[in-house]
Amino acid sequence: MVRETKYKVNIKLAVGMCLLFITGLIFISKDRLNRETIMESMDDRSDLIVLFNEAPDEQELSMILEAYNQNVKLVEHFEDYALISVSNSQVLEEVMAYLLNHPLVRIVEPNGQIELMQTTNDTYSSAQWAINNPGNYSVYYDDQIRVLQSTEDVDMNISEAWMDMYQEEIDFRKVIVAIIDTGVDYTHPDLKGQIWENKNEIPGDGIDNDNNGFVDDIYGWDFYNDDSSVCHYKYDKKADVNLALPEDNDDHGTHIAGIIAAVSDNEVGIAGIGSNIDIELMILKVNGGPEGTGSISDAILAIKYATMMGADICNISWGTSQYSYALQEVIRESDMLFVAAAGNLGSDNDNKPVYPASYDLENLISTTFIDANGRLTRLSNYGKVSVDIAAPGSDIISTVVGSYNTYSGSSMAAPHVSGVASLIYSYKEGLYPSAVKDLIINTLKPLSSLEGKVLYPGIPNANKALSEIPQIKTDLLYPIIELDTIYNSREFVVPINIVDQGGSGIRTVRWLAGKRKLEDFNRGTSGFEVKDRQIKVSRAGIYTIYTSDYAGNESIKHYEVTEDISPPTISANYKISKDYKKRTISIKVQDSQSGIRRVKYLSGKKEFSDFLPAGSGTEIKLDKARGSFSVKKDGIYSIYAIDNRGNQVVKQIEVKTIKADEIKFTRSHKSMKIGESYYLRAFVKPANTTDVISYTSSNKGVAIVDNRGEIIALSEGTAIITARTNSGQEVSCRIKVDK
Repeated sequence: MVRETKYKVNIKLAVGMCLLFITGLIFISKDRLNRETIMESMDDRSDLIVLFNEAPDEQELSMILEAYNQNVKLVEHFEDYALISVSNSQVLEEVMAYLLNHPLVRIVEPNGQIELMQTTNDTYSSAQWAINNPGNYSVYYDDQIRVLQSTEDVDMNISEAWMDMYQEEIDFRKVIVAIIDTGVDYTHPDLKGQIWENKNEIPGDGIDNDNNGFVDDIYGWDFYNDDSSVCHYKYDKKADVNLALPEDNDDHGTHIAGIIAAVSDNEVGIAGIGSNIDIELMILKVNGGPEGTGSISDAILAIKYATMMGADICNISWGTSQYSYALQEVIRESDMLFVAAAGNLGSDNDNKPVYPASYDLENLISTTFIDANGRLTRLSNYGKVSVDIAAPGSDIISTVVGSYNTYSGSSMAAPHVSGVASLIYSYKEGLYPSAVKDLIINTLKPLSSLEGKVLYPGIPNANKALSEIPQIKTDLLYPIIELDTIYNSREFVVPINIVDQGGSGIRTVRWLAGKRKLEDFNRGTSGFEVKDRQIKVSRAGIYTIYTSDYAGNESIKHYEVTEDISPPTISANYKISKDYKKRTISIKVQDSQSGIRRVKYLSGKKEFSDFLPAGSGTEIKLDKARGSFSVKKDGIYSIYAIDNRGNQVVKQIEVKTIKADEIKFTRSHKSMKIGESYYLRAFVKPANTTDVISYTSSNKGVAIVDNRGEIIALSEGTAIITARTNSGQEVSCRIKVDK
């Protein structure tokens, strides 16, 4: 792609969307973390699980436990595993400390109750209160752990949803989530198995193999730097790990990615909301630099890319105060569900909008954030009209480049909603954004603390949403395209009628000249926009019309616009005035295709060429295809018409005055009854006379007559009906009317 200089509009991450706890990056070995976790979370439970560096025999076990023989009992032993019961709770901590420091012991931890899918074995699972909130959660500060109290069940019922999903016998579909943010660490151990890959692109060959306009876009695209480098690393020698390059910090996007899809149950880090489904993360970097700024133009390109490449959901954890119609339209025209962060200034978005979260669109969910007690923080934006819902966003631990860290903000709330949406999308083909949005909203876990603060006062309830999947609307039917051609002025107008068979709604209609394939439209991101449901073209030929609905169903239709090669038709007649001083020629000019451009006349027998010089001939104005002109003399007159495609016709009419020299009735008298009607026909010689016959009644109270000779008897009596010609010839008939 050719990168143009852009007017930079800051799309802020750090201040506007994400609050970073100043905790430092977490580099804790799994073993060390386990020991510290145990020491912080010990209670009066008496059973201890012990794992040894190597499998001890019974004699070795007896020697290890000899110091506390009176208070310790070996319950189970299998290879390097042992379960030990401590009878005296007062020495439990002392026994723990002793075992933790023993050179043969690898892990010691209290035994506990297990429940299906309530937690994971990931290192920081106890910190993920959004997944399961038992009334407390852990916060990690460098080498320390702090357990904070919270409100039980202020979570999104993720663990329950996972449990139910495991019991389902469903062929779950793949879900693609586009992360339009900073870059994402695609090598992170907790993410690398979940990264989207463009299978139609050959890595590193410098060629745009799939002809989508981007070279080597394997994991997505870096719109900020205009290349395929979707993450920027700096090697840390001390930690022996790649960290985020400070000059182009990609921690924020990586944090978003972990919340959505970090691998679960891998004994590392955290579990993403969508970790238990076939999920892929498309990396689209639009923010960069130390302050994480970006531009609206890059965001628009990223949205078009994600739409083109088939993403289902788009997470947007950034915002701007500048309204952009272009950004709104590109979101509206996408078949993705957009989840947008509402902001972190503690302000009312109804009064001070944050975009794109404040766009009123059916395929966008605006999200603010709550803490683990179900409350908005002092920095949570709100809006009882413009903010849809809330989601967990305080003390959220997730992946960063090369490690893990804790952030807070609506940036963290949005991916929680995106994660729930990914679970929903995994169940069925044919889902579409407005249906998924409605399902999330209709199954929210209500929170009274949000009343009057957001449009729908609650947070996502994943378990309830998934239980109502059978009721969600789907659309698997492609739209039908109906076309016609109207020849309008000098253009061809093709009215386009789209029939949405499935009900998800038509999201875009586009067109290209020539006989094109479906892929030429790149899922509706390429081609010319169809406005007012019609296209106007200047040339005949084959055109391809494309449409797509919000469920991603697409269709095209090839349509041939044929040229107008038929000239207009002209019909004409004339009348001569009673005094023979004026001849009025009436015409009707019709063209069933491109329409009449101009009509003119000239005296005499003329050809096309006689009318072509500018100013030649007298123009005739038409009203509903009809017009007229007047001349004083008899003779031949030529009428010329040209349509909007240049087809011409000339018609001659000969105007000749022929006076009547005789007029007769077939009878001289007629008897009629009151109310009867009778046509009194007058015969004129010669038959081709141009004279006009006029009728009069001598007694209109008895009988009346019109110019066609129709007599109507009105009352008893006698009336004389007279017919006259322009030349003065006349004839009469006596009418007697009886009861």
